[in-house]
Parts: sequence; C-alpha cells; structure tokens
Amino acid sequence: MIRPASFPGRALLLAALCLAALGGCAPKPTATGPGEGPQPQALWSQLMAGGSQAKSFTLSASLSLQSPKKSARLLARFWGNLDRPLRLDLSTGMGQVFSMWREDAQGWLAVYPGANQAFTHSSTKAALSRLGMPFPFGMKELAAVSVGSFGLILPASYSSVKKISNGFLYSFPASSPVAALTLDFEGKPIHLTGRGVEPWNVDLSDFAPPQAGRPPMAQLITLTTPGGVQAILRVKKLELGTEPMPLQSLELALPPQARHIPLDREGDFQTPDIP
Repeated sequence: MIRPASFPGRALLLAALCLAALGGCAPKPTATGPGEGPQPQALWSQLMAGGSQAKSFTLSASLSLQSPKKSARLLARFWGNLDRPLRLDLSTGMGQVFSMWREDAQGWLAVYPGANQAFTHSSTKAALSRLGMPFPFGMKELAAVSVGSFGLILPASYSSVKKISNGFLYSFPASSPVAALTLDFEGKPIHLTGRGVEPWNVDLSDFAPPQAGRPPMAQLITLTTPGGVQAILRVKKLELGTEPMPLQSLELALPPQARHIPLDREGDFQTPDIP
C-alpha cells in the first residue's frame, strides 16, 4: 500500500517541477475575438520567437513552499539542455542536498541521499502523480517557462484572444494542457492557467531588464493549486547558452546502495521529508 507523502516532500515535488508558476484569476474580458486588430498577433509572434537562440541554461533560485499546515525553504540549481537532458538539485538553506533529479527522453530519476532512496519512472508527470502530486509540467516544460521559450509548451496558434485590463488573454484548444495565457501590452507573459487532474495557475513577475536577443525573463514565479499549496521561485541568476551542454555535466547515477523504487510498479514507499 502506498503511503501519501508528507507536505514538504509533496510540495517540493510540486514546486521543483515546477519550478514556473503562479496564482490568481484572469481579469474579466472586455473585448473579444478577431476584431482586436494586429497588436495581439504581433505580441504572440514575438513571444513564440523568444528564446529560440537558447540551447542550454543554468539557473539558481530560492524556493518557498507553503501549505495550510507547513512551510519550507529550499535552494534550487537547475541546468541542462532545453531538448534535454536536464538536472535539478534541491538543498536546504544550510547547503545539505535534499534531492537530485534528472530527466531525459527515457524518463525521470530522483535521488534522495539522506533517505538512501532513488525513484524512477518513464514519465516525470506520471511519477509525480503517483507520489500524490499531480503537476502539469515535466522538467522540460519547466525549463521552457523559466527561460522564456514558450514555443516549446504552447500550441502553434491560439483559438481566441480577448483584450483585458492588463493585456491580452489568449485561449487554447482543449487538447492543450495550457488553457490560457495572458500577455501584458508590452508582450510579457504574466499569467498561465492550465488543465489537468487539478487546474493550475502560474504568475510571472519582477522581469529582468530587457536585453537584445533575449525574451522577457521573470525573476519571480509563483504556482498555486486548489489544495492551498503555493510554491514561489525567486530567480537569483539565469544564464543562457547558445550551444548544448556536454552530456557528462548532466549525469546522475543511480546509487548502487540506494533503495531503487520504480514508480511505474506497485510497491510500498514513502517520499522522504525535508530535513
């Protein structure tokens, strides 16, 4: 029988792969559809072209987690290639490594050194769902949001657009896990809503000063869920690379002494708690 993960472990997984996202409700639409003119289409085209030069990245951030019962703070280091592999390390404020993640085309690996456990699954999202934390993003999608490469997670075109008080609200077909996106009048992505086992909301704010050839970079990313969990990612440093990282810098070995727990099989386990 699977024992549900305690909050810090659960919220960590929510937040980490998330590691891009935010809360709140979209403003009430004031106008609709195809009569909006060229501005919404121009802003959309600008967004979809943004980040197209980036092949790799390195990000460091702080991560605040809150639920109705508990709270926690972690440090995150996220790096890799936008087309994978990707690596994510999470540690306590004292520098103690809590967990190390890797995602590639074959699946997801999470190593918990303190608990001497390692989890695997062919799908990051399915693994998180198995752990009791349905999350809309895998690490590849989280990376795309973090570096502004929204073309990697959004449909090629939107189904409708509406002018609202703070920008334009773009809606997407039911087949898209992202239900809607809000761009402000300068073209910065400030809000995402999505579909899934649980609906989700992501707010992006505190954008870095614009740089030529770079998409808008949000330095504050907030994820909220209907269950009352909130994850806030505060980006401290983000570097983009025009070349892929060498594969050896993205390795994460399955420790031979660790208990290996394949999450695509039945079995008894409990997600380690944050120290």
